[in-house]
Amino acid sequence: MTYPPPPCPADVRLALADLVTAYAMAVDDIGNAAGVASLFAPDGCYDLTSLGMDRIVGRTGIQGFFETAFATMASNAHFVGNVALGACDATAGTAQVTAYGHAFSLGTDGTLLEVKARYAFDLAQHEGTWRIARLGMTMLLPPVHIPAP
Repeated sequence: MTYPPPPCPADVRLALADLVTAYAMAVDDIGNAAGVASLFAPDGCYDLTSLGMDRIVGRTGIQGFFETAFATMASNAHFVGNVALGACDATAGTAQVTAYGHAFSLGTDGTLLEVKARYAFDLAQHEGTWRIARLGMTMLLPPVHIPAP
């Protein structure tokens, strides 16, 4: 992240920040895997390799990932902040944004998971709408896992 941020039209900056927020809110909408997947470009990538997991490519794969994940979740609460523009080419329709995420997930078995991560969003315009081309994350602190009582 550089400061000051790169030039970017105000309406584009707002659209990018709105997309980051929409992602956090969609993940909290348990059962709406299609809603999460719709925020990605058709060939978008949910890259979890930094967490020792897979790279999921395409809306169908992303939707399937969240369907599986949601099956064991009772509720989620994701909070995003420190949203920072790293690159913006409004003419080409590409941008990079980082953000911090603080998330809580309550499992259907009563297990609680707390995560503090840095999201890396590569965003691109698809058919006139900003979408996630790639989303990766790294942990800022180790996850906190509290087993069910």
